[in-house]
Amino acid sequence: MLWSLGLLLMLLFAGGLALDLWRVLSRHGTLSGIAYKSAVAGAARVVESDLYENRLVLDPDVAEEAARRFAEDQPDWEGSMSLNPEASRSEIVVEITETVPLTLMRMFAPAGGITVTVTARASPAEFE
Repeated sequence: MLWSLGLLLMLLFAGGLALDLWRVLSRHGTLSGIAYKSAVAGAARVVESDLYENRLVLDPDVAEEAARRFAEDQPDWEGSMSLNPEASRSEIVVEITETVPLTLMRMFAPAGGITVTVTARASPAEFE
């Protein structure tokens, strides 16, 4: 009976670890998708006057705003996420951070949960 109780506790521990790990990995995938698509949306905001000279140059302010708007319009976007787009004239980098709350493993993890940060970068490119 003692042996069965020990196995049951280990099974509960393994199940809780799997559940929390799945939650973190799932959230990482969601954040990665949002960050990548936001970076691409920002990289599409080129300076139109430079297009006539065959140059692809980003307008940093417009690119950052486009990336921010695109991310916040996503159905998976939550208010607990923080978004940090940074653009130069050649590329945009989008960083999204969120703290994922844990269930069973919260007694072993930092208070509040595990922080997940993803980064995506994109540059304007010509399609052939």
